[in-house]
Amino acid sequence: MNKMGSSETIRKTTFNFYDYKKNIVSHKKTINKHFLEWFIGFSEGDGSFIVSNNRLFFIINQKEEKILHIIRSNLGFGKVSKYKTYSRFIVADKTNIDRLIYIFNGNLILNKTNAHFMVWLNTRNNTCLFKIQYLNKNEFFDFKNNSWLSGFIDAQGCFNVIKIKDEKCSLKYRVRLRFIIDEKNEKWIFYKLKEFLNSGVISTLKQTENMFRFTSTSIKSHEKLVEYLNTFSLRTFKKISFVRFTRLIYYIKNRKTLPWEKQSKVLKTIKNLIENIK
Repeated sequence: MNKMGSSETIRKTTFNFYDYKKNIVSHKKTINKHFLEWFIGFSEGDGSFIVSNNRLFFIINQKEEKILHIIRSNLGFGKVSKYKTYSRFIVADKTNIDRLIYIFNGNLILNKTNAHFMVWLNTRNNTCLFKIQYLNKNEFFDFKNNSWLSGFIDAQGCFNVIKIKDEKCSLKYRVRLRFIIDEKNEKWIFYKLKEFLNSGVISTLKQTENMFRFTSTSIKSHEKLVEYLNTFSLRTFKKISFVRFTRLIYYIKNRKTLPWEKQSKVLKTIKNLIENIK
């Protein structure tokens, strides 16, 4: 494994995988940049940087086992274990922990994950002769031209429909499409998302302290999200909800020429998305 303390190139893009590319597993000849961007976003939503008795662990727990095997296959390392109600992806050996450090170092977006990663990296450096320099938070971040948001949506996002009573409609109700993300303590990321989609409401959830929710109901913002996710695809089962969501956008825009009461598939799609909140 080629040891390097920091990147030798000047960051010109949002994410920098120069050091990781120099240290990939021997049976991998190239890296998939968009997968790594997605993986960082997914990890910032669902990953855990754990320190126990000076040992480092990286863990992702998921009900969907398939996505963990996809992660393992793309990285070329890690272990997937299946339990009664969930599955787990874990990395615990020092060599591959270092590989994860090269993926995350300087590329993490959220404050909470940067804080956990710093503890993780400091613990590693305190027990190893070769030190890896912390490259700070990714300050070059935006949602354009990368897969981070796709990964974060796979971890934390939701595509949902609610019925609203309306006697003027033939079905006696109209539907409202909602794109929702919940996240604790990171309200600032929702302001960036609101700017990116040109729409959205940021609210506080009363059930949990410092838990915030981003909700978008604008068709125009949905169309922008669809355009993004058609370029940077979802990888979990949420892509099924996304397809249904996209289908409903089409029908809403073409309501006059495609009456819903004659479209059983549309009604089924509405039913499948109602209360579809994780």
